[in-house]
Amino acid sequence: MAAEAPLVAIAMATFDPDPLLLERQIASIREQTHERWVCLVSDDGSGPERLAHLRSLTEGDERFTLSVGGERLGFYANFERALRMVPPEADLVALADQDDRWYPEKLSALLGALGDAKLVYSDMRIVDEQGRVVSDTFWQGRRNNYTDLSSMLLANTVTGAASLFRRELLDLVLPFPEPVGDPFHDQWIASMALATGRIAYVDRPLYDYVQHGGAARGHAAAMREFEPGRLLSWRHPRATISRVSAYAKRAFETNAHRIALSAREIEARTGALGADKAQALRRVARLDTRKPPVGWLALRSLRRLTGRNETMGIELSLLAAILWGR
Repeated sequence: MAAEAPLVAIAMATFDPDPLLLERQIASIREQTHERWVCLVSDDGSGPERLAHLRSLTEGDERFTLSVGGERLGFYANFERALRMVPPEADLVALADQDDRWYPEKLSALLGALGDAKLVYSDMRIVDEQGRVVSDTFWQGRRNNYTDLSSMLLANTVTGAASLFRRELLDLVLPFPEPVGDPFHDQWIASMALATGRIAYVDRPLYDYVQHGGAARGHAAAMREFEPGRLLSWRHPRATISRVSAYAKRAFETNAHRIALSAREIEARTGALGADKAQALRRVARLDTRKPPVGWLALRSLRRLTGRNETMGIELSLLAAILWGR
């Protein structure tokens, strides 16, 4: 490939990777039709055997850099560590999981669709560990979203391993925000990309997203809609009150506070934004304050009745959290 082709830095986070799945993923990266890439692997303290296997797969190939961490970080901070390894000469950054399988044209197709966007991502095929197809698309029962900043801040739709983004976005996303609640590295990156520019989408699968018990996050979890009815039991009102209170407390700590902090962090790191995006950030930033956007959340909760279910009903969960907070 011509030397002037853009250099893609692939940031991969690993922890005790399944040997066969890891072999397949490393091989699929080597088979990319876009040949100008480097792969930066941040290992989060894998056991000796798994780490030795990882070394054996990457050593001798100067395109791979393996860095082994000390204290266990967890996937969120481990991806941050991998992104800190991106060299300044890289033009673009891609994220990789340790157990998927990329199609040979993945990087080329994302590069071709990037245009003037800050970030581009694709659909994916859902498979099990044996490669059997579970779904031909990620979007089974959920609407995709890459244009509505409010929805992106509330509930992520951009999977990190499906993404490619511009190197300069790292200047805004690093360091990652404080890991409050249940943070998502890909939601943070996508929200910053959409706040400061445009996101593009490739409407076809460019890799196999492998579902198994050891995965940090899964397709089923991303498709799970909030159903308040499961907390209610009219025959046992005291137990219902206890369950709702416990759920709302947890939702405030893991969701409302986390999402509001993320919005405030974007406000602090960016300059002047368009009126609509600035308003979205201001509203979401109030989720954990004394003046939360209750009416706005209530109206948004009705969107799924018209098929706009990209947030999977998180607005109702946040309303419960706000009531508990008060």
